[in-house]
Amino acid sequence: MTITYQGSACRRGHTIAAILLTATATVVGMVGAAAPAHAADQYIALALGYVNENPPVTMAGGSAINGNRDQAAQGALTNCVNNGGSHCVTEVIATNECAAAASNDYGEEVGASAPSLAAAQSKAKGMLQNQQGAKVIVSGCANGATPPPPNDPPPPPPAPKLGPTVSFDTVVGGLVAHITDRSGVTSQCSYATDNYNRGFALAANSKYDLRIVPAVPRFRNWTVTITCDNGTSTTATTFF
Repeated sequence: MTITYQGSACRRGHTIAAILLTATATVVGMVGAAAPAHAADQYIALALGYVNENPPVTMAGGSAINGNRDQAAQGALTNCVNNGGSHCVTEVIATNECAAAASNDYGEEVGASAPSLAAAQSKAKGMLQNQQGAKVIVSGCANGATPPPPNDPPPPPPAPKLGPTVSFDTVVGGLVAHITDRSGVTSQCSYATDNYNRGFALAANSKYDLRIVPAVPRFRNWTVTITCDNGTSTTATTFF
């Protein structure tokens, strides 16, 4: 009986030892399996400096992105100076976010950060106590995203179309008007003078010879108006 008991206890001892070893190995394994390392933090720093200190104040901005906070700040100050700013001051340093620095006509300076560029810009402008001339001077994100370029100015309006030119020749029995298009647009035109009106088609950049025959010379000046449906017109005078 005693031998049997001791054997059973021995077996139980081995079983307990095995369970403890297994548990220990599991814990060691869990400790040894390190979690994936997170990406290193990135910092974006923005600085502002004065270009002109008299209202309306003009500001220059500088920015820098670096994995080291102090180096990002120093880079922003250097960039601010290189952009023409004096007395440059770091306004904001954002970690893995976006940032914006804003000013107004009185030289008030603020900086703000937010998860998105638009939110950071809006937040910075909203922090200004005076909104006269409020604008974002510099902005960006720690991941390198930058604000889109400013909208291109609208294209200048197209130059007005030139009216046709006209010259006259006297022919047997009347008059010929040489009409030349300068608009580059085909149009329907009318030739009008005292007691005479005639329509004709004028092709783009072409010449049309309008014959006014028969016509009796009156030996006086005639005012002629040529009007086209492309928005152009010409007034001329001829002696006939």
